[in-house]
Amino acid sequence: MIAKRMKLVVENSGETQTSVAEHLGISQPRLNQYLNGKREADYAFVYKFCRYFHTTPNYLFDFDEPPINGQAFDCIANIIERVDSWVENHKVSYSAAEKAELIRLIFPKINMLPDDQQRTKISDFLEVYHSIRKSD
Repeated sequence: MIAKRMKLVVENSGETQTSVAEHLGISQPRLNQYLNGKREADYAFVYKFCRYFHTTPNYLFDFDEPPINGQAFDCIANIIERVDSWVENHKVSYSAAEKAELIRLIFPKINMLPDDQQRTKISDFLEVYHSIRKSD
């Protein structure tokens, strides 16, 4: 699991593997091995990685939710914008509590995805949520 999470963090950072590897003091091929699960990162590297990307070992090992940081706030803002737009375009009405619940449900599913994938996943989620809501 750690390789998958580390890879997501690096991909979503917008940095190249080469620049990350240089900053962390390892070669790019070694970083690539860590990110693809071909080599296990030692604790010292995990520590450096977490400090550099402002994340936690618990997140990398899938023990907790992603930390709230600037990227997370951007993601939440994107969700709010997409929910409001979707509601307006589909001429439906959701209470503030329902919108808050949607944000709570959507955020953990899309937080680590690239922006273009986030938009698609939010729309897909809203379509499913609305169809379930209509059938209740």
